[in-house]
Amino acid sequence: MILTVTLNAAIDKRYDVDDFAVGKVRRVRRVLASAGGKGLNAARGALLCGQEVIATGFVGGFAGEFVTSEITAQGMRDEFLRVTGETRTCINVIDADGNSTELLEPGVTIGDADLSALYERYESLLGLVDAVTLSGSAPNGCPADVYATLVTAARNHGVPVVLDTSGELLRVGLASGPTVVKPNRDELAALVGAPLADDQAVVAAARQLSGQGPEWVVVSLGAQGAVAVSSDRAVRVAAPLVTAVNPVGCGDVLVGALASGLASGLTVDAALKDAVRVSAAAAAHPETGRFDPSFAATLTTTTVEL
Repeated sequence: MILTVTLNAAIDKRYDVDDFAVGKVRRVRRVLASAGGKGLNAARGALLCGQEVIATGFVGGFAGEFVTSEITAQGMRDEFLRVTGETRTCINVIDADGNSTELLEPGVTIGDADLSALYERYESLLGLVDAVTLSGSAPNGCPADVYATLVTAARNHGVPVVLDTSGELLRVGLASGPTVVKPNRDELAALVGAPLADDQAVVAAARQLSGQGPEWVVVSLGAQGAVAVSSDRAVRVAAPLVTAVNPVGCGDVLVGALASGLASGLTVDAALKDAVRVSAAAAAHPETGRFDPSFAATLTTTTVEL
């Protein structure tokens, strides 16, 4: 069983348009709405990998009720805390050429009582699960060490934890010793303050992070797959070729699949093979955070030591 934490949940809306230009009126050809936020994309990935999923975090208002009704209908256990305010909406506008423009609202503001309630509920759920994912941004009111606190609690319970965030939340979270941190190339480059032009640069930067606390650093590289680095190993898993329909959320699906592998007793490098495969399948699916398991089963990956 997987516990996913989505502090800044959202309604994800995909708008398909024929073309998109700033300052112009455009009619939307198709709308797809789903319960979103990186953590819930990861949750769907884990669910499609065959795991039971408990989902927690913060939601508020009518939009929050949409989010929780969606995840319940999909078979997840709803353990979200209800807070004052309205859960955000995040819009992804995709034109006929496949160009993506994202508009991300900031989300709710939480208080000290909300945060204390989250910590209490999270602790109560850790004894039920085999792996944890901590994903995405944090709403206003969360301290920079919110993820570090959650990582420490999971490790104290002996539960592996995958941390997928960026900026100061990631920087502070490193020292708490997550099993895996999963930046993408841009997030890693921003963290180390240098461009990452090739695999060697990615490995060097990831090893710099691994020396600060996490057991493994998994760097998602989009259509190129992913690199996994520990203190003494580095492997690259190449992604299978697919026709990308909606690449948004593929890194989140990778996180859910990684957690699924860890929950099943796999090592990180072994779990990454399946994670890259299903992440590629998610890119070929129109709905964010989803993939067709039968299609994913037809895909293969290759792994090389770096």
